[in-house]
Amino acid sequence: MRRVYLAAEEFDDPPPPFRRGEAGLVWLDSDGSLKTDTRVRLSANATHALEGHGVLDALNGLPLEGRLGEGRDVIVPQQALEATSALLYEADRRTYGGSWEFLVAHSKGDAGVEYRVRVDNRDYQKNLLRLTDLLALASRRGHAARLRL
Repeated sequence: MRRVYLAAEEFDDPPPPFRRGEAGLVWLDSDGSLKTDTRVRLSANATHALEGHGVLDALNGLPLEGRLGEGRDVIVPQQALEATSALLYEADRRTYGGSWEFLVAHSKGDAGVEYRVRVDNRDYQKNLLRLTDLLALASRRGHAARLRL
């Protein structure tokens, strides 16, 4: 079986089956319409590290509106912002300094290919910090957050 690794120069524009994530704020405008923005673009490295480390599973145990890991927008309501931040802080603490590698996908058949990521911890930690900063901003402003992973 052949192995294909996500290269550092592909973190921001990954080839399939690798994928990126994003996050932003969600709020009601003065006219009552729902508004969203994108403030954080997660690298493919960080997106797959969140999944590989089990952080997505832990986050999906919170009262979110939607399920993370399916590439759709998921709302983190105000009441779940603090718990979401705590899980992200724990992920940073638990993974600091280690070497990690995860299977992202594999093709079937005689000439099978495994698509893998070797986690770049510095990039992962920067992305975790951006996410926790976004959640803190949402909390201060009385907004919800939107995640797509």
